Amino acid sequence: MSPAASALRALPVNPHTLAQRVERKLRGYRPGQGDTEPVLLVSAEPSWPYDPILTVTDTLRVRVVRGVSALAIWAELAQPHDLPTVILTHLSEDELGVGILSRVHRRRIIEMEPWSLVAEAFGAQRLDPRLKELPWAGRALVEATPPGGWPRLPGIVLHRDTALRHLAVQRLQLARLGTAAEDLDPATLLRWSALSVAPQALGALAESERTGLLDWLAEQFGPTVRLLAALYDVGRVTDTLPLGLVCAAIWAGDDPDSLRAQGRVEQYLGGVVLDAETVASFTAAATRTMAGLLADAVARDRNAGRDTAAHREREEFDPRRLGYAVLDRAEELLTGFAATGAARHSDLLRSGFEHRLGEVARALGRAVTDGGGVVTDELPAVGRAVAHLAAHHLAAHYPHRVERARMALRLVRWLAEPVEPPLGVAEGIVRQVTQWSWVDLALDHVWTGEDSHTALAAMYRVIHDRAQARRRDLDQAFATRLAAWTAAGGRTGDLLAVEHVLDRVVAPVVREGSRPVLVVVVDGMTTAIAVDLAEQLTRQGWLEYDPLACRPGRRTEARRRGVVAALPTVTAVSRTSLLTGRLCRGGQAEERAAFETSPLWQGRPAKLFHKGTLRGEAGEVLSEQVIQALTDPETVVGVVVNTVDDALRHGRESADAGWRLDNLGALRALLDYARYQGRAVIITSDHGHVLDRENTLRQVTDPASARHRVDPAPAGDGEVELTGARVLADGGRVVALWDPHLRYLPRQAGYHGGASLAEVTVPLLALLPLGAAPPPGWRLLGPQQPRWWSTSVEPEPADGAAGEDGPAQVPPQPVRARGATRRRSAPSAGPGLFELPAEAATPPVGPPSARRAPAGDTPAEPPSAGARPATPPSDGTPPAAKPGNLVDDLLASEMFKAQHELTPRRVPVSKIRGALTALLEANGVLPTALVAEKAGEQPARATGFVTTLQRIFNVDNFPVLSLVDDGRTVRLDLALLREQFQLPAPPPPRRHP
Repeated sequence: MSPAASALRALPVNPHTLAQRVERKLRGYRPGQGDTEPVLLVSAEPSWPYDPILTVTDTLRVRVVRGVSALAIWAELAQPHDLPTVILTHLSEDELGVGILSRVHRRRIIEMEPWSLVAEAFGAQRLDPRLKELPWAGRALVEATPPGGWPRLPGIVLHRDTALRHLAVQRLQLARLGTAAEDLDPATLLRWSALSVAPQALGALAESERTGLLDWLAEQFGPTVRLLAALYDVGRVTDTLPLGLVCAAIWAGDDPDSLRAQGRVEQYLGGVVLDAETVASFTAAATRTMAGLLADAVARDRNAGRDTAAHREREEFDPRRLGYAVLDRAEELLTGFAATGAARHSDLLRSGFEHRLGEVARALGRAVTDGGGVVTDELPAVGRAVAHLAAHHLAAHYPHRVERARMALRLVRWLAEPVEPPLGVAEGIVRQVTQWSWVDLALDHVWTGEDSHTALAAMYRVIHDRAQARRRDLDQAFATRLAAWTAAGGRTGDLLAVEHVLDRVVAPVVREGSRPVLVVVVDGMTTAIAVDLAEQLTRQGWLEYDPLACRPGRRTEARRRGVVAALPTVTAVSRTSLLTGRLCRGGQAEERAAFETSPLWQGRPAKLFHKGTLRGEAGEVLSEQVIQALTDPETVVGVVVNTVDDALRHGRESADAGWRLDNLGALRALLDYARYQGRAVIITSDHGHVLDRENTLRQVTDPASARHRVDPAPAGDGEVELTGARVLADGGRVVALWDPHLRYLPRQAGYHGGASLAEVTVPLLALLPLGAAPPPGWRLLGPQQPRWWSTSVEPEPADGAAGEDGPAQVPPQPVRARGATRRRSAPSAGPGLFELPAEAATPPVGPPSARRAPAGDTPAEPPSAGARPATPPSDGTPPAAKPGNLVDDLLASEMFKAQHELTPRRVPVSKIRGALTALLEANGVLPTALVAEKAGEQPARATGFVTTLQRIFNVDNFPVLSLVDDGRTVRLDLALLREQFQLPAPPPPRRHP
């Protein structure tokens, strides 16, 4: 055999492989047994880039040298050896001669036959014959042996696919992705193909190994690998994943442009003809892989700041960076194939997301007329367009853009509702809390605008201006009522005023004594901020209550409450009145003295903390004094948070609309302490504000604030004169701006002091930690969103459905996961979760002629936005479709009786009736604690109660009743309930003529 042939035959070895073979040949060897240490000749490539001293076992070390020629081996043999020596040589025994062989261990060369090495490495006794049929695999498995060796596998046979999975992970450098052999799949290969390491790893392989490995991968994973191999052949392997996304869009169309683009793709692949099965498999794998990449990126963002060192070492494989690079390349390929129009079919491409933004813009344009009206028949199309946008995988990466589209839809739905101006201050406060605060929240989002889609940005401006014009009319009507009310003495009656909050809301909890209290005054917080904050807190395990629903001698519908501010709506007036419990002007000293010595606390200690005493030293969110007060259950704690008020003067860093809990100063830390101590938490404000939205500066001689003045000049356009005892100014008179677009002082981020609804209405949130027993008189609240707030795609309401002032509580429709098979045949088409009978909704407030403001605007109870008439209107709905009859039918069914009998802990039927009725009236979604309360069960046992109901209703494990939001919310699938219990489906709702 020639030296060249010997070199080709020789295997490269690594420390683990060599140690494995040497250990077997020197088994039983003891140092110092002979005159000299043994020398071993090993047939291997004479290359050793490792430490020359190889540790074989705990007691055996050898020196490794290279024998590149017979002369070099003779020279090594002539040296004294203090350790056994291993000489690596590619020469054959014939080339070495008898002289060399006579001086080495066993007088022969130790062969490194690959298959025996492979079997030894994996701890196998036999090899799969199919593996030995692959001549390239043995050498590759030896060469690719990792530093720690191949894993010792169970069993006695090394199967072909097991060995090649391990080989692929090592040769393709997939271990750098954190991939184990058992995790190898098309998604892993597609992710890997997008990295720069992919062409390098394939190019480093011998041609026979590369071909053999790719053929085996194609056998295992199908067309995806075949196309990856084709792209490698034309030098484009990193385009595999982006090309899969592009193909998914192009093959989804059958227009001439798409067909031409399909031909260009085949040319790009080097002339490969793509059949339908290949394309379907390839695009499905690419879609799943890209969706997983984007989901991993969102999860990584959610855990930002908690990355481990291992994550940081693999920055090349950061899912966000890799995912965005793939999307960028996919857009380039789309352009190159002249197929940008096909992106409309894609759930993943950026241009597909932009196309869906365009769909929203076009749908909004059809729904909003040039004359300012709304085409109600177009609203379902807008809802579908927004839902289509939200279903795009990039929606999670651009949530602000999707949320603004939802907000625009909500505003258009509100514009389509009939809205009457408030007939009094009490009604205005109620409707600001229950309806118009949500409008203000949506307006803030829509004002912020669209990032880059100009057509959608233009529609946002149109919608904002029309909704703002309507809000301006409501502000004007309210200001007129406010002026009349204050001039008549400003009697509050049951209307909650800012100076009554401590007396009527906080003091009863303190007197009852079952739990400590925390009062948080978020200075300047509007009702719009409050509704957003309430949504966040309920998702974090807080339950909201109405603290005034059950007063002595009176029980009213539970709802979120609003408070009327003192006038003018500035801190020195309204906050001081709130914290002192009486109408007055003052500052922090007066507030602290009055709060801490108030007789309302009946001798209990009280502490009030303002901005200067709230924050601790470096590294401390709260001062030691605040923490001490919060941890003392006897202390009534009050805290003023100035974050919102400060932002009005200095602006905010965030460009997004809305306030998150993390942005509200120390509020999160305060709530955490309150949760630990089981405190009842009252979050309120002293006044609201209006934001600067291209406001106009009105020149006046002596403005007292940005929104009110005290000079004698009469009120002009956009102003109202306020007089009376509630107006705490010299002479009991101010002129205040009601128009949110006007100001008296230089521009800031926002202003207060005026007479708009947003400034005069003070929000009130009463909260308890999940599982805490409520104080007497507190009633749990359900969802508070107006009906028009829902963006779910739903049929039009039947006659008698709620109008603008109806209760909301139409949550988004859940996505229902079904099993692969059904126990019953599918039912006839019937209403889904939100196709509830008309009685589940509330009739609209009557026309102005039928509504009369009480004398002095002090109603016995402010009119509830969700008040129901004593007798529901007849709407033509058959009796079988009524909620009560639906529950009766269910409880009388044989299936229910059987399921109820099988329940280990028998729940009274009366409680089941109460829970079902409450869920039906709330359109299928309620907080878990509220379901328990409506059923007459203790809130502390709410989760166990619902779990028992699930055993009854979830026949064959179909999710009729689900616990979502980490168990905080119950969701009823009405359509599935009807199907599982074979209840009759009602006729479709009758539409308005």
